[in-house]
Amino acid sequence: MNELRAHFEVLAGRWDAFQPPDRGQRLRHLLVPFGPLLSTSGAILEVGTGTGALIPCLRESAPGAGVVSIDLAGEMLRRARQRCPDVAMVQADAHRLPFVVPGFDLVVCHNSFPHFADKPGALLSLARVLRLGGYLLILHDLSRERVNTIHGSGGKAIQNDLLPPGEETKHMLLQAGFSDVQVDDTDEHYVVSGRRSAKAPS
Repeated sequence: MNELRAHFEVLAGRWDAFQPPDRGQRLRHLLVPFGPLLSTSGAILEVGTGTGALIPCLRESAPGAGVVSIDLAGEMLRRARQRCPDVAMVQADAHRLPFVVPGFDLVVCHNSFPHFADKPGALLSLARVLRLGGYLLILHDLSRERVNTIHGSGGKAIQNDLLPPGEETKHMLLQAGFSDVQVDDTDEHYVVSGRRSAKAPS
């Protein structure tokens, strides 16, 4: 078991207690600008579900979509299944996704992007499972500065798992074959979106 996975296996039991009471409302607000995209998606991959807090919000915004949620930590997934027992869940690493064809209309990475050890490689992996024209969303309901402060003081396993400046993430998405990349790197949140183009690397 690698150090990052071990960290989240232990953290899973305390994770929800760390979250603010209005978290559901904040997550719904984060998805509002993507309402049309969500409502027309037939298949969504959620990367780094944790205890599944975002799943109910995704299902409200995309009632017709099939949702598959993955996480590196088995204990996180166990708790997510308790929250949402009818959602497909897979223990998997974003760098080595177990999906062999591009079958998703939308990939959502919520609070997981900093933990990708090889961010360009992980983005290529995510691009490969997206249908042409499908979208990737990188969502954080905290600012980049706040996320990096939390991770920097969070122990050896995550202290270097930092959110890059928005323009750096934009460059990585473009290199991975995404187009129409939009960045909203503010003092309230960090949101990046991009569309998989026909030129996405194979």
